[in-house]
Amino acid sequence: MHRKRVLIVGGLHFSVDIYGGFFAIYMVIVGLDPVKAALISSVASFISHGLQPLMGFWADRIRGKMPVFLGVLVGAVSMSAIGVTKNYIILFCLVLMGTMGISLFHPAGINIAGAAGLDRKERSVSIFIFIGTVGYSLSQPYFSLITGVTGTQYSFILSLPAVILAFSYLLGSRIEISGPEQRLALKSFGRIFQGKFRILLLLFVIMVLRHGFIMTLGFFIARVFSDWGFSRISYSFANTFYNLSGAVGILASGIVTHRMKSRTLILISLTTFFPFFVILILAGMNGCLWPAFLALGVTGFILQLAHVSNIVLGHHIFPEGTSTISGILMGFAWAFGRMSLPLVPVFSNLFNWAPGLVSGLIVLLVLPIIAVVLTLLLPKEFR
Repeated sequence: MHRKRVLIVGGLHFSVDIYGGFFAIYMVIVGLDPVKAALISSVASFISHGLQPLMGFWADRIRGKMPVFLGVLVGAVSMSAIGVTKNYIILFCLVLMGTMGISLFHPAGINIAGAAGLDRKERSVSIFIFIGTVGYSLSQPYFSLITGVTGTQYSFILSLPAVILAFSYLLGSRIEISGPEQRLALKSFGRIFQGKFRILLLLFVIMVLRHGFIMTLGFFIARVFSDWGFSRISYSFANTFYNLSGAVGILASGIVTHRMKSRTLILISLTTFFPFFVILILAGMNGCLWPAFLALGVTGFILQLAHVSNIVLGHHIFPEGTSTISGILMGFAWAFGRMSLPLVPVFSNLFNWAPGLVSGLIVLLVLPIIAVVLTLLLPKEFR
């Protein structure tokens, strides 16, 4: 494994994903309407992540540095500018541009990480995703703490570290998108579906349901902790702790993937988090901060244990176009997964015993339950 390359592209991943959670915490800080904010995030993400397979195909086609460079630059600058306005139309445009940049980076970045792993692809990919997830974990406190000093109207200054890093990569690095000597042609795109449609569809839908639950819980956890009466510093770090715990789960998945069948690992991930999720809800509603944080962390860890397996299975199916496959199993799946965001506010206060957004989070449990059923349909070779 070329560790230096993995760490460099992982650092770029960190510099992209640290901007990914800005809008969720900005919604809480300035009191945006949760339904409108959820629609902005879900629609913008659906468009940008939905285009990620094409972005991955473009990365496989042209190679070079531009997809990585533009992804870091556009993602950071656009997401950092949201603090200058409360206008929902302008916010939608900024969030859309930001998520477009982030989506452009991911398939190209995971291509580089996978190629750098050589025969230890699972481990290099898990390290790449781990570093990016750490960045995303720090996103909300980064925005909250800095803008707490400067004011949200100066949030654009948060993009400066990523801008410097993007140009340093473009001008000073030799690391580029990898692939076979013959570049991927448009007609090769159809090869994905030749005898492989069923397994790819199953992996895709499982990823949609997993990501929908994981991301939606993370998106609203700050608001839920705020509604439970916890302090600003507590709800600002709730998403961070959740995602850091998930990052550790992703790193662990790169190790256990070699020792456990993918189907078994996915089933463990999708079922054993349930009791900890229940503890999270009960502790939070009763004002018990530390038990709620602990349960939140264990939930995030378990949910992410199957992340690498889901992606690398796709890489093994179509090794000629790993950026394209990553775009499908990550970006395109994320696009559909984020459509679950409005479920939480829509089903708010559905249950008398679970006031506020908690009712919506409980309804959201239907997603991993369906994913468990679909995982049982995976082919025998993945068992």
